[in-house]
Amino acid sequence: MRWDARGTVALFASALVGVVAGVVVGLSTGSPEAGNADPPGGPTGSPSASGSAQDPLGLGVPLQNLDCTGEKILVVGWGEEQDAGELYNAVSANGTNDVKYLETSKSCNTLYGDANQVPPTYVAYLGPYDTIRDPCAMQMTSAHARDFVTNLKPGVKIHVQCLCVLVPATFPKLKVGMHATTKDGVYIRALQQLLVDVDLLGPKRITGQYDEKTSRVVERLQELNAIDAKPPGSVDELTWQMMRDKGCLTYDF
Repeated sequence: MRWDARGTVALFASALVGVVAGVVVGLSTGSPEAGNADPPGGPTGSPSASGSAQDPLGLGVPLQNLDCTGEKILVVGWGEEQDAGELYNAVSANGTNDVKYLETSKSCNTLYGDANQVPPTYVAYLGPYDTIRDPCAMQMTSAHARDFVTNLKPGVKIHVQCLCVLVPATFPKLKVGMHATTKDGVYIRALQQLLVDVDLLGPKRITGQYDEKTSRVVERLQELNAIDAKPPGSVDELTWQMMRDKGCLTYDF
């Protein structure tokens, strides 16, 4: 039998490749180094996107519950843990105003939402303020047209009526057919709310529009108080002052 050198070389080369491959496989499938091993229970994921104890809803602003101190806050939004859209919107709209939020069940037992609805779980707010004028001055602007001031006092059932706090000389003149701005609408709604609270206007008449129905009620009050407004039923400074002096006596906020 002849020795085939070429076959022997080929066989040797094949064996060598197998040895090298085995070494590579062994190196690649061996146990990982201690520094690279995953901890028990699997690899560690990225940090959780959920909120912290200081911001459980993840709104990007602090949760700060409030006690009954008699201070005032401007409520700018409210919502629930599973439906926090309005809270996010409130934070976004008030990003430069030091907005915070609270959990109503762990804060002062006062009025945070609509008077005739179940209290919200969370409320976004500005403040608290030592005086009532500061939050009211903010509330009676177009930027806070749907917001309201509440008193951190236990058992409060109504929001602060800011017409009773601010100076009537700064209020707009109102009349039927006027082109009302957003700010005018804030004052009209406040006036209509006052008339509702003294039972001179129905709750459904709070429209933000100075309409004939509102004007007729105002005109009757002007007649009773000898106010000669021009045109009758329009609201001038003297009428605003009368509304404040008479209507605000009924409030306890």
